[in-house]
Amino acid sequence: MSAIILLVLRAALALALYLFIGWALWLIWRDLKMHARLLASRQPPPLTLTIEGQEPMKRLQFTAPVINIGRDPASDFVLDELAVSAQHARLSYRQGQWWLEDLHSTNGTFLNHEPVHEAIVVTSGDQLRCGPAILNISIGEATHG
Repeated sequence: MSAIILLVLRAALALALYLFIGWALWLIWRDLKMHARLLASRQPPPLTLTIEGQEPMKRLQFTAPVINIGRDPASDFVLDELAVSAQHARLSYRQGQWWLEDLHSTNGTFLNHEPVHEAIVVTSGDQLRCGPAILNISIGEATHG
């Protein structure tokens, strides 16, 4: 009789252990899904740069959190102008916003005709000037064609 009781207790303990392991794995899976959603929400909205007055129009859309602008061919957005520094300006996504900073360029960086001396928030519709090049900024809009 005691052998049957011991067997039932062992089976109940094994079942409780498997239920506990299953519950722990479910909690870990749920936590990982929540963190994946949080990381996905931190992705920057697409930023599109368009050079004003150039034919054919140069328009590039970026989804990376950092965009380097300059004459250097390694820049993300290359401006083929002698008045543009090799490393002229940087757009970076942090704190839920796009920020513009001048990289100590020779001729300066201007946002909406105002010189940029420290990092400043940019919004859709702003104009960025690096040397003679004027760039229009669009945030969160899909590029067509």
